[in-house]
Amino acid sequence: MKYINKLQKKVLGLFLIVALLPSCTEGFEEMNKNPNNPVDVPAINIFTNAVYNSINRQLGGWMQHTYLGPWSQQWCKIQYIDEDRYMPRDMSGYFEGPYSSELKNLAIVMDKATEEGDDRLLGAAKVLRAWVFLYLTDCWGDVPYSEALQGLYADGIMTPKYDTQESIYPALLDDLEAANVLLTGTTLNFGSGDILYGGDPVKWRKFANSLKLRILNRAAGTPWSYTYNMAGGGTVTTTAGAAAMADADTRIAAILADANRYPIFESNDDNAELAWPGIPYRNPIYNTLFARKDQSISETMVDWLKARNDPRLHVYAAPTLNSVASGTLEYVGFQNGRGITAAIFPEVSMLGTAIAFIEGATSKVMTYDEVQFIKAEYYLRANQDGPARNAYEEGIAASMERWNLADGGSVNPSWGFSGDITVGSTSYPVDYGDYLAEPLVAWGGTDAEKFQKICEQKWASIFGQGIEAYTEVRRTGFPARIFEYELEGAYYPDLGLPIRLQYALSEQTYNTDNLLAAQTAEKIEQINEGMFSTNGIQSQVWWHTRKNPIPTATDVK
Repeated sequence: MKYINKLQKKVLGLFLIVALLPSCTEGFEEMNKNPNNPVDVPAINIFTNAVYNSINRQLGGWMQHTYLGPWSQQWCKIQYIDEDRYMPRDMSGYFEGPYSSELKNLAIVMDKATEEGDDRLLGAAKVLRAWVFLYLTDCWGDVPYSEALQGLYADGIMTPKYDTQESIYPALLDDLEAANVLLTGTTLNFGSGDILYGGDPVKWRKFANSLKLRILNRAAGTPWSYTYNMAGGGTVTTTAGAAAMADADTRIAAILADANRYPIFESNDDNAELAWPGIPYRNPIYNTLFARKDQSISETMVDWLKARNDPRLHVYAAPTLNSVASGTLEYVGFQNGRGITAAIFPEVSMLGTAIAFIEGATSKVMTYDEVQFIKAEYYLRANQDGPARNAYEEGIAASMERWNLADGGSVNPSWGFSGDITVGSTSYPVDYGDYLAEPLVAWGGTDAEKFQKICEQKWASIFGQGIEAYTEVRRTGFPARIFEYELEGAYYPDLGLPIRLQYALSEQTYNTDNLLAAQTAEKIEQINEGMFSTNGIQSQVWWHTRKNPIPTATDVK
């Protein structure tokens, strides 16, 4: 393949040759090679970079810490609160960054793997590519896809069109199906440069099919109504959301019915998660927060966990410093989007040490508990109550286990930063049976109540995966509290949760016509940075087929 950077080097080389004539050029080409700046790199090395950059971007940095972690109300800002109030900044780096970095590198990997006949690496690259594009389309809707990355090649397209999300979703599923085939029938390791699964094609195949379940479930509709108790009084009842992809459940059923053809995650051993080795490659949440304390756990999450006597509270949060000093440990979340400048730090629970203050903590890309909650939701849509309950309860158990909360064991609170972490002497029991019997956890009630339990347990289990949580909150309408009160300091009052992210400002400058065509097709309003809908439903992304309520009153305590 002729990449544009190679073409540029050839042009530069011709210029130098002409400039040096008629001087002696014998041996010039060999003499001009820099052994420390290779012009070609093995595909597996490029793949390493793509894995690192994609996970670092989606599970760290501003997108997680400052925007979508707070917007999904898993955690919040406790100083420099502006972004938690939905104040936008230029998101060009998070929109264009994947194209110029990981997607570019994956295109090169796929070209090289195809040329070399390395089906295993090609399959893994297709899976990772689908995960990156899913992030882009779920956050922004229509994005460059079919013409994207053509600028990498000589004479390629430099201003790509925007494909509809409706067309991107089937294309991603096709890529994942192709990956499933490429990875079939082999256990041969394809290279230690795969820092996610160590070159294991079996694990990548399971990831491919599990990711298919995520995509299909997102497009399968939300067949429940729900009555919200709005802050300030009154109720709002929403209706079910139609399936964006009519055959989504049929395709989920096909995957679940044939484990040989479509293996999926079977335990936490299959999780797609990156273990960070330490300096300079540290967990990106730790890397951001060990030196500055702008974030804490949200009031929404703390209250949700407390209401269920959930032992994950002791993992997700640290007791307040005031309570540590008094000897009676307490957890206090901070409400999202406050109108004040900053919280009083000793009065608020920071994020848990396992979440934010261990440099080698793993970054979770996709996990077994999520797959179980997807299965539970599908089975409930299919009127299979028994399998739905089993998957729901297995998802809860898998989440507990993933956070080292073994059934019959115990958990101790911990607090502190970096290398100065204190583990409390008080132990709290972990009993799955007791937890599953909690009134707000126990399987039962109407189908709508069961759907709510599934969706909220998924929201709680993917703590620290803010992009995925933001997507699920929009799709499901849960947790309900997010839609029941207005942020005290809302940058755009009376509009509720943003329904999409603002497109990159750089695209307005360099890809103007294609961006405008996409915004027009998506019916994006030109006011409020295009992130909201004044009628509550116009310009929602393709799979977002339910209308979530827009709050108008605060409930600041």
